[in-house]
Amino acid sequence: MADAFTITFVRHLPTQGNKEKKYIGWTDEPIIEGIKTKKLDWPIKQVIGSDLTRCQQTAAQIFNGIPYKVNANLRECSFGDWEQKTYNELKEDILYRNWLDNPRQVAPPNGESMEQMEARVLQAFYEVVEELEQPVIMTHGGPIRFLLTKFANVEKSFWDWEVPHACSYELQWTDKRGVLEGKRCTSFSVEHLMENERM
Repeated sequence: MADAFTITFVRHLPTQGNKEKKYIGWTDEPIIEGIKTKKLDWPIKQVIGSDLTRCQQTAAQIFNGIPYKVNANLRECSFGDWEQKTYNELKEDILYRNWLDNPRQVAPPNGESMEQMEARVLQAFYEVVEELEQPVIMTHGGPIRFLLTKFANVEKSFWDWEVPHACSYELQWTDKRGVLEGKRCTSFSVEHLMENERM
């Protein structure tokens, strides 16, 4: 497939908040130090990704020396007042329970619904596709789950996707036009990039 178009999504390395199972959507935490990853020598000129520190640090570690362009629309969902809290801290809150039942329409207080997150991520995704050949997108669990739900050639619901930290997801279409028309990819593969699995 000479004109095949490939997009790779990479989820950032874990943070302390991830390890403690906290909601850290827009909380700007650094990655946990000392996690070894594969160094990728892909023939790419640029990585595009979330502006949050954990994504920039992960890109610097995995794609050493490759320029990184930030796009805030590739951030995780904003959990608003629930940032840095855990399920156990929130489970008695009626608003939280309503959100668990319907996260696409219900937004956390001062946060955003999944539907709002999906709209901005999709806008950023199409901008990247228009701009680059074979793009690599460094982002978060929520955006990757959404994009896999929409574009993977395996149909699964949002929460059925396993999206571990430091995993890459390569999706391939026969050409760029197929992506821009919203078609599902023709092939899909996953690669684990952490050498010592600590999460």
